[in-house]
Amino acid sequence: MPYLNLAAIRECTEAEGPGKRFAIWSQGCPRKCKGCCNPHMQPLVKRHIVNTVDVREMIQKSRMENGIEGVSFIGGEPMLQAEGFSDVANWCHENDLSVLVFTGFLHQELLDMHNPFVDALLKNTDLLVDGPFIESRLDYERDWIGSTNQNAIFLTDRYSPGIEKQQGKRRVECFVSDEKIMINGWPVGL
Repeated sequence: MPYLNLAAIRECTEAEGPGKRFAIWSQGCPRKCKGCCNPHMQPLVKRHIVNTVDVREMIQKSRMENGIEGVSFIGGEPMLQAEGFSDVANWCHENDLSVLVFTGFLHQELLDMHNPFVDALLKNTDLLVDGPFIESRLDYERDWIGSTNQNAIFLTDRYSPGIEKQQGKRRVECFVSDEKIMINGWPVGL
């Protein structure tokens, strides 16, 4: 059974892709893009190790309680943990949940890796947002895409081009727990 090293999860968000989604932030990213809104997720360190069976159970619980229609894998860099994410993505597709993956790699770079886990993750991804974040090219036109160089690549027909402009504005969500305030969405450049 694969494991994932996670930085954070949101059981239900409307700021990390189309519709209500279960969002998973991976820990670790070698790109270290200047201006990244998640710099604390860049170090390649052990954070929260979770087996994929438990992740799938959390997603199913959120689906029942929150009516989510899909999941978003965010970073850090999800492709560094393609084995675990491909397992979760396959389960999501088997259970009619959409999969959105944000990656700093270009789609062609991922294909050129010839990595069976990366290939399996791409096979079960509906929408891929690829490319590194470039701070000087902030994207104000698309709802949940960081910079204009990043591409929305529709790998299935689950979504149609234009879905990334559906809201016409950026969203920021704040959650208060017993110990901290959590912010997700796009808090930069609002």
